[in-house]
Amino acid sequence: MAADDRLSDLPDDLLCRILHFVPVREAASTSLLSRRWGSLWRSSGAVNLVEHVNNDETPETAELFCSRRHGAFLRAADAALASSCGHVTRLAVDVEVPNGCWIGKFLNGDETAGNTDVLDAVVSHPALRRLEELHLRVVASDHSVYGSLMEEEVRWNIGIYSLSLASLTFETLRALDITGCNMLDLPAACAFPRRLETLTLRHGDVELTRLQRVIDASPGLTTLHFESVFFITDNNSDDHYHGEVVDAGQACVHLRCPAATSLVLELDRSGGIGIDSPKLCSFRYKGLPRPLYLKSPAPDMTVVSLHFIHQMEEDTTRVNFWRFTHNFTDVKILKLVVHNLVHLAVAGKASRAELLRAFPNLERLLLEALEMPTVKKSAVAIANLLRCCPVLRDLTLKLIRTRWTASDWSNPYDKSRFQPDFDNSIDHFKRRTSNASLNNENSDRHGDEVSDIPALSRRRSFTCLQSSLRKVNLKFELSTLDCFGVQLVKFFAQNAMVLEEMCIDSGNRKLHDHMNLNVERWVGADSTKISLKRKNFAESSWEFSRVLPGSTTRFTVLPLER
Repeated sequence: MAADDRLSDLPDDLLCRILHFVPVREAASTSLLSRRWGSLWRSSGAVNLVEHVNNDETPETAELFCSRRHGAFLRAADAALASSCGHVTRLAVDVEVPNGCWIGKFLNGDETAGNTDVLDAVVSHPALRRLEELHLRVVASDHSVYGSLMEEEVRWNIGIYSLSLASLTFETLRALDITGCNMLDLPAACAFPRRLETLTLRHGDVELTRLQRVIDASPGLTTLHFESVFFITDNNSDDHYHGEVVDAGQACVHLRCPAATSLVLELDRSGGIGIDSPKLCSFRYKGLPRPLYLKSPAPDMTVVSLHFIHQMEEDTTRVNFWRFTHNFTDVKILKLVVHNLVHLAVAGKASRAELLRAFPNLERLLLEALEMPTVKKSAVAIANLLRCCPVLRDLTLKLIRTRWTASDWSNPYDKSRFQPDFDNSIDHFKRRTSNASLNNENSDRHGDEVSDIPALSRRRSFTCLQSSLRKVNLKFELSTLDCFGVQLVKFFAQNAMVLEEMCIDSGNRKLHDHMNLNVERWVGADSTKISLKRKNFAESSWEFSRVLPGSTTRFTVLPLER
């Protein structure tokens, strides 16, 4: 067994880095097995305190367990911090219980007995005077979700404890990560560490005025991440939610981040947002459609990711989406996720003139739509994007419907549901169906020609199709032999003049269907423009040649990697 202990063969610096993330209990166990490991763990500068209560506890025993673990956790934390020789650089506290009502018993113990608050005691320990990273996560599974179980629906997480850092001074703190805290009391600006580089707040609320003072007092604060955070302001009101943000003064929330290069806003519960962040390079937003105003231009902005989740009551996604994009027209990489492709469809010259803007530097575009409207509206949406991206080189379209039925939720791992399809595929394989019969079957299944898309075919002179688009990735469900995804394959094959590679994923289908894909028909290889040059069944690849003037001589169709 000793010969199999490859971890012990690692150099001290690498092993110390691994132990940097090991919870205290496991680290103590390794120390018993090896003096070297114990010494390395104590010198790693990290203390990771983990307490998870299982769901198998009854309400009575779980509450008692939480209360009993209060003292044990404090003793273990004190011992771990004391053994660190006073040079803890990373402290992580991870507490998870199944019921939010029990969390108070664990954090506060028996209040009548004057027990100490767990978090207050831990974060104020003298061993933390040189702390660089503070990670606090306290969550209850029954408080975790409000709304739908579906990923694209509204999901709010709320905080379940309060915490005050106002009296603490961490002069060396570089990263602060807090999850599950309501009414977070931050230190005054004059007392906050000026070395702070990363601030992450999840699932709670914070007073915006005090947060802004902390940001202003941290000249090196380059990374900000806010997820399911409610910013408490004087004007928190539903009246601010749907109005257009003309300038930052009208925004419900105004964030000034002078040093930030990366900003994440996910599932925040505020109204209109105004952002002043001139050094921003990366921006990610996920949430309901609402107005956004970027006050200062960000010339170094490179990557933007926008995910508009579904809004059940009133849908303002189309207008707010395109107005959102007005702030990021200089980006090079744009990632979009929308619930329905119709949200991007803008018809009519007046509407296009008002909402559409050119992205003169955009080279890579990723679009994912969870639902699709009619072919016509879907084509209008694609046309809008192509029109706005004159130098686009790499395009990824994921057009997958997400519809769930009661049977899907009942037992998704029930193998019997897929047994008939499996038996049928194996039967075809064993019988070694002749090439002639396969060709006859293909003739029956693929005999009709793939249709053009009128809304796109009438506008084949998109600039990117003529001069820049070299790679297209398409993911769709092959619901019918002439579905929108297949029509897109044909459109790009015949109209993207400098196309070099197209990768296709036509969904999870039966083995026999995968063997009989007629990609030649999809790209229109029987036309005078394109001809099949080589087919590789082993790699599922097709190589086509072109005879059009001004176009690349050939392009390849490959399976899209999952």
